[in-house]
Amino acid sequence: MEYKFKIYIWDGTTIMGVKSNHSFLENIRSWDWTSQKVQKIIDGVEKHKTLPDNDTDNPFVWGNEDVSVMVNENGVTLLDTLAIRAGESSQDKIVLGLTHEVFLKFLKDFKTFVEENS
Repeated sequence: MEYKFKIYIWDGTTIMGVKSNHSFLENIRSWDWTSQKVQKIIDGVEKHKTLPDNDTDNPFVWGNEDVSVMVNENGVTLLDTLAIRAGESSQDKIVLGLTHEVFLKFLKDFKTFVEENS
């Protein structure tokens, strides 16, 4: 998975974002990222990566208005809610599955980026 972190300035507001071949990752851009917020997601993935996929009582779900992340023993699923709101229905375009390891590496890299740019 390829990605590059980027700072955007929109109308005087600093946005921390991602350039990637997966639009799902690009949709986690925000003006209010802190290393603590990224760490909470890392902790949630670590804690729930052994959760059976049929255990719906304690799922780990994180999201913003553009993307949702769900974690269980099978991996990490990203749902492109921005594309869904735009009318997209193709599973290939609205759902991205990643391994825990790939997503955790991404999050740890993103946390470092946030720390270096805050």
